[in-house]
Order: sequence, then structure tokens, then C-alpha cells
Amino acid sequence: MVGWETHFFFMEKENELRQLIEEYFTESEYKIIEFVFRGEKGTKVLEIFVDNKNGINIDEITKINKDLSGLIDEKLVLNDVSNLVVSSPGAERPLKFLWQLHKHTGRILELELNDGEKAEGKLTGISEEGEGRITLEIAVKEKGKKNSFTEREINFRDIKEFKVKISFSKK
Repeated sequence: MVGWETHFFFMEKENELRQLIEEYFTESEYKIIEFVFRGEKGTKVLEIFVDNKNGINIDEITKINKDLSGLIDEKLVLNDVSNLVVSSPGAERPLKFLWQLHKHTGRILELELNDGEKAEGKLTGISEEGEGRITLEIAVKEKGKKNSFTEREINFRDIKEFKVKISFSKK
């Protein structure tokens, strides 16, 4: 039974920590993308991925990390979390929110839709009306012909996962 009580105690501390961090961001232009707890008691690391509509730089991340560390030290006793890491989501992580796309207009997105269909195209439009929609310019390849392009509107709720495609080719 002690194991369950200990587990419950740590879950409660994690919830307090999450709530404290969420309160910090309520008055901020930055948004939490994801919380990741990893490791074991005593060596547990909390990673917080944050972003905003215009992107985030290293100086902003450093300030947020310092602010949160001070806030946590002041408000909570956390013996089981040994390290706090604040980071931007990075290019390899899927995007999660429609507002994250604004800074990627003109870039190529890779999408997986809820029905399993995959799509790739240049992001040409974002509408936040209703549940939101994006517009992609998709290349239509026909053998022996120059590519033509078609526009496709996709409801945001129909997207399972989306990433910005990283390209190293010169245009």
C-alpha cells in the first residue's frame, strides 16, 4: 500500500507543478505546447515546450526558465524533480495548434489526416473562423509534364498530425 500512497503523492506534486506553470503562462504571450516528465524519483526532469505566434528565441527561453525556476523554488518543495528544461518545440516535433502555423505561411507542411491520408503542400492560408481551416497549394505531378498546382482547404479538426517539412535544397 505504501507504493500507491507514494505514487499518489508524486502525482499530486506533478499536478501542483503543472498548475503553477500554467498560471505563469496565463498572463503571457507564450503558450505551453507540451509538458514531459521523464526519469525516476530523484533524477526526474520536467521539460516544458513553449512557443508563441511569432516564434521564440534563446533569450526568451532563458528568461522563462529562470522565472519558472524561481517560482517553483518559492512555491513548491519538489525533491523528486531534479531539473527543469524550457525549450521551443523544435522542427522535429509535430505542431499541435492552429496558431502555431502563422509563422510558417509559405513553407511546406506534411500532414496526416484522421482518416490516415497523407498530404504535403505549401501553406498558403489560415482561417481561424469556426474550428479553423488551412489552405495548401499541392503539386499535381503528371508524367512527362510540368507540375501543376491545386489548392486544397482542410479543416483543422481533420488533421491528426502536421509538421513543417525541413528542406536543405536551394531554390
